[in-house]
Amino acid sequence: MRCLVTPFAFNDPFARVRSLPASQSQSNRGPLSQVAPVTIRESDSNVTIEFDVPGFKDDDLEITVNNGELLVTGKREAEIPSGAKLMFNNRQAGSLERVIKLDDSLDPESVDAVLEFGVLKIMLSRKPEKQPTPVRIRSST
Repeated sequence: MRCLVTPFAFNDPFARVRSLPASQSQSNRGPLSQVAPVTIRESDSNVTIEFDVPGFKDDDLEITVNNGELLVTGKREAEIPSGAKLMFNNRQAGSLERVIKLDDSLDPESVDAVLEFGVLKIMLSRKPEKQPTPVRIRSST
């Protein structure tokens, strides 16, 4: 016999929230706190970290490097011009935070950051002594 209902359907604490329209499920909950999605790429000479931060301006974000950790925080305020009547709002003001543990091979003084199209791109260079050294192979003939 096939079961058409998953065993956890009756115990789903989020079933009510999932059934509400997005505008109602976010209302009266206060500021939204989120973790920014991230992609990390490395090469022999550097590491690039990209955070998705849609709707944030460069003034809304703060980047710090301390004790081998990269901390990215941000806060976005609701922007409703004075005198404007809000008819519908499905966007949330709120904050984000993400901590990335840095490898000892990275130079914390080399941090460079660019915000473009809602993506925060942070580049860190490797310390010169930690970069791979190519070895030249000599011919024995």
